Amino acid sequence: MKTIYLVLLAFLAVGICSAEIPNLVGNWTGSEDAYFAENGSYKLFENLSISFAIVEQNGRLFTGNITYIEYGKDMVESFAGAIGLDNKTLYMAESGEGYDFGSIISDDEIELTYVEDGENGKATIDKYHRAK
Repeated sequence: MKTIYLVLLAFLAVGICSAEIPNLVGNWTGSEDAYFAENGSYKLFENLSISFAIVEQNGRLFTGNITYIEYGKDMVESFAGAIGLDNKTLYMAESGEGYDFGSIISDDEIELTYVEDGENGKATIDKYHRAK
């Protein structure tokens, strides 16, 4: 009986260690719904266009640029991010301000939640698909 348990334990350990880190390099496009601080209150915006490019990945760390429209003007910010130990959870810090937390839903779909505090505070939910 001990042999069965040891074989099962070894099989589980190999399965845990062999989990592949997802490759996120590429272009991603999508939309976001957001509340933006405006004149002392928050205003809802829906279906805003947003995209990002992950240009480099080293293991679970990655970096790239995010592009969005703010007040009618294209804005580009760099970011750095990390994939959690579960190979599904994402953590990102944008160069301007704010943080993204999210999930890898599939090889070609990601959802991110962005938060920024302060006078220009905002909260967004972004859904991205890998551009082919």
